[in-house]
Amino acid sequence: MSKQILAVVVALVVAGLVIMGIESINMARFPWPENLSVEDKKAFAAYVKGLPISALVTVLIAHITGAFVAGFLSSKIAAANKLTLALICGAILLLGAIVNIFMIPHPGWFMVVNLLTIVPAAILGGKLAIKNKSHRF
Repeated sequence: MSKQILAVVVALVVAGLVIMGIESINMARFPWPENLSVEDKKAFAAYVKGLPISALVTVLIAHITGAFVAGFLSSKIAAANKLTLALICGAILLLGAIVNIFMIPHPGWFMVVNLLTIVPAAILGGKLAIKNKSHRF
């Protein structure tokens, strides 16, 4: 049981790092204006609305890749319940995405794609880890 919890925690930490790493590409490509604050909801919403589609696609890639990595790692690390752990990682990341959507305004297409791809990506990662079981951590 403790190894399964550890598998989920490690997988989520690594997924968070992957997501932040990929999203940092947007920070380099589209730096925030100096006076922009996340607390200023109107100004931040206007900033996000002005971003090109490629910036939103980068965020989607970050979330999908992070979920895939979490599913893969949790399934590789754990000795049992591998696919269940991948699903748990996907569900936790989905909750994070839902919170993000409520905090930051996004276009409708982005919300739909984001919410519909996170859990399947985590499951796919888990299935790939199970299929390739020759190497275990």
